[in-house]
Amino acid sequence: MMTELFDEFPCLENDKVMIRKMELSDVVALSEISNNDNVYKYIPPFLYKKSIKALETAIKNFGGRDFEKKKYIIAGIYLKDNPNRLVGLAEMFDYKKRENKITVGYRLNEEYWNKKIATNVLKLMVEYLVSEVNITTLKAFVMRENLYSSKVLLNNKFVKEDYTSQEKNWGGQEIVTVDVYTYKKN
Repeated sequence: MMTELFDEFPCLENDKVMIRKMELSDVVALSEISNNDNVYKYIPPFLYKKSIKALETAIKNFGGRDFEKKKYIIAGIYLKDNPNRLVGLAEMFDYKKRENKITVGYRLNEEYWNKKIATNVLKLMVEYLVSEVNITTLKAFVMRENLYSSKVLLNNKFVKEDYTSQEKNWGGQEIVTVDVYTYKKN
């Protein structure tokens, strides 16, 4: 039987990473991510430079109100060998039930870049969304300069589209052209 996207907050894992609901104890680790300019160089300013208090509210809302209102799923990323240390965010948003598509994203604490974590996280999100929820199309948007993220998507069978999208306020720029990647269920 298929899972509905917002039936329960996903808890996903493989031998390297876990994706689950964040807890208030993650706020300091989340602050390290949200206050790092290098993390935000290639992405929209979601959670950027927020106070501890604002981040605590965000954590509560991600696991509560925002999920219950079916807005999006913003989950924490943790390593299997250090399960209490938040290292990033796994994002599933802009769900279009009728079109059976969703947008995915991820951001990692800079300390954990280039360790195959994003690849593992995206693989888990794809497996969950395609196999368990039965979503047929996944999208991702990436700034051209973000070569590492492009590789992560290509390694997870996303295809770079031959059109781009205009986004506002990515990496602190007013208007940015981003590449569009799509994963289609066979």
